[in-house]
Amino acid sequence: PLTFQPAELVKLSFIIYLSAFLLNESFGFEEPVSSNKKKLLPFLVMLFLVLGLVMLEPDLGTAIVLAATGLVVYFASGASLFYLTLVGIIGILSGVGLILFSPYRRERLLTFLNPTRDPLGASYHIRQILIAIGSGGWLGIGLGQSRQKYEYLPAVTTDSIFAVVAEELGFIGAVALLSIFLILIWRGMKIAKEAPDNFGRLLAVGLTSWIGFQFLVNLSAMVALVPLTGVPLPFISYGGSSLVLSLTGMGILANIARQRVVKK
Repeated sequence: PLTFQPAELVKLSFIIYLSAFLLNESFGFEEPVSSNKKKLLPFLVMLFLVLGLVMLEPDLGTAIVLAATGLVVYFASGASLFYLTLVGIIGILSGVGLILFSPYRRERLLTFLNPTRDPLGASYHIRQILIAIGSGGWLGIGLGQSRQKYEYLPAVTTDSIFAVVAEELGFIGAVALLSIFLILIWRGMKIAKEAPDNFGRLLAVGLTSWIGFQFLVNLSAMVALVPLTGVPLPFISYGGSSLVLSLTGMGILANIARQRVVKK
């Protein structure tokens, strides 16, 4: 059945709205953002309003992806590194506060810091992920031959699908998948550079950053670099709304590419 996750719609809507907002002449777009302080506060209000609504689900993983994407689009619009760093510090402090005052997020952090503390409880998921990835070796155990996906690995078709890919296709297959996403990000940024107007440029940057950060967060969680966040792997994880909206975003990016201006 087709499932709908409001957070997925928020990602695409946020990127489109933010790109248009940062070009709003009423906020002084004709001046560089770095010299236009009055644009910073409205940006922060909008960003934290959206993040606050997402956190009501609660969905910290999506909030991280949105925050990172928003910062990249803001920087691409001409913001100085000083303002970007300021917003980043505010975001980090807010994230620390959310973790400290949320029992289940503290539990996830403790599990991340010590994966062996509760192997049959809180640490079970990450242990099974690492077993799956480690079982793949260099070349994998064969397409469709995963053993961990049968009753062992939680969220096997959604958040943990990368572990199954690594188990079946091995290190070589995992690197190939990583390479595909890196090429996609490179092409997306190239499209942004050649966009016909500023709106297309910011929109292309936002769409590419969205997919890139979502892939990065999912991959980092799979190899235990960050706590598990529940962020799906773009285009590969099972999920109706996630797949449909990701493909919609890529369709918009392809349309920008059709209109791009190649500078000689």
